[in-house]
Amino acid sequence: MTKRTLNPSSSAMNERSSGAIAGAVLAALGVILSGCGSDTGTATPQDAAPECTGGVLEADLQAEPLSGPGVDPATGKVRPPPEGASYTISSTYGIPRPGDAVMERYVQMFGAIQAQLASQPGLVAMQLAQSSSCGSGRTLAVWESTEAMYAFVMSPAHLAAMDAVDELVQPNYAVTHWETTSADEVTMAQGARRMASEAASR
Repeated sequence: MTKRTLNPSSSAMNERSSGAIAGAVLAALGVILSGCGSDTGTATPQDAAPECTGGVLEADLQAEPLSGPGVDPATGKVRPPPEGASYTISSTYGIPRPGDAVMERYVQMFGAIQAQLASQPGLVAMQLAQSSSCGSGRTLAVWESTEAMYAFVMSPAHLAAMDAVDELVQPNYAVTHWETTSADEVTMAQGARRMASEAASR
């Protein structure tokens, strides 16, 4: 059982960062499951493709444009953080478990997550992506600060998602986050590199 606290210390947040934002991986399923019909009992691409992991960026990954208040409409990129400040970037990867029950449970939860994100203070930008070959989804979120990210982590919608992630997502899901002063690091590829590095260090 995951221990929850509304005021985690800095060291505690670092120790449980991966587990704490695991529920955010459900956002990646939106672009996958929205186009799926019944898949009860069918094999997923993950069964035949062991290279489908968080640390390997899918060759056919299709990403939606970045969206959010921090995106420059002229370039489609995230504006640099204010001078002297940095962003916290979170990235997730996951493959949904097969079955109609997963779809039904997911639909119940994702609406609440979408509504939470739409009005979440401190969210600078968001991006969703999917891979047909792996049946996987990725998210990328840009936050004004680590504190802003954890305010979302501890929201009711996300806490519910944390409780359901093992039920809905295959066990090779991955999450990571990092701080940066460079808007150039706001990429799915950077998230995959960090997931690969963290997996290699375990």
